[in-house]
Amino acid sequence: MKLATLEYLVEAKQRSNVDPKYLELAKGNNESYTLVLEPDPAQGVTSTTIIGFDNLEGKMNNLWEGQQPTLFTLSGSYGVWVDILRGKMGATKAITMRKLKTHGPFLQLLSGSKRIIRWVEILRTIPTEFEGTYAQYNLPGGSLPTEEALVEVESDRASDEPGDM
Repeated sequence: MKLATLEYLVEAKQRSNVDPKYLELAKGNNESYTLVLEPDPAQGVTSTTIIGFDNLEGKMNNLWEGQQPTLFTLSGSYGVWVDILRGKMGATKAITMRKLKTHGPFLQLLSGSKRIIRWVEILRTIPTEFEGTYAQYNLPGGSLPTEEALVEVESDRASDEPGDM
């Protein structure tokens, strides 16, 4: 499905609101967000896309297209959003490097960084179609890595450390 559409947000809501790890990290969250995907004409993305949502006690609640007053607004070029979803750039790094411009209480936003990281992991499980030349990076979707798989990966990394046999 096409990135940053209402259909996409509905799917993100369905997946987020049943993910135990996300729900634990988002517990008590009652914030609202506007996401602005700015045009990137050189890459075939010619229009601005604006979507938003709010959380009620940690669950995604209301969803919308277009501008509404929210606690946080995150805006960046379409390519930055694609890079985040592809894993080329982390969401927190994009925020701190000002690749994603923010409006709202900055420290409050960063205090939810683990929740944001998990939400991006969830978004990566959605089959996603990108616009323009970014279509070459369309995401097939899939499942979230299990905790066991993450432990196994960390174990493999540790065994790759210098000095290990």
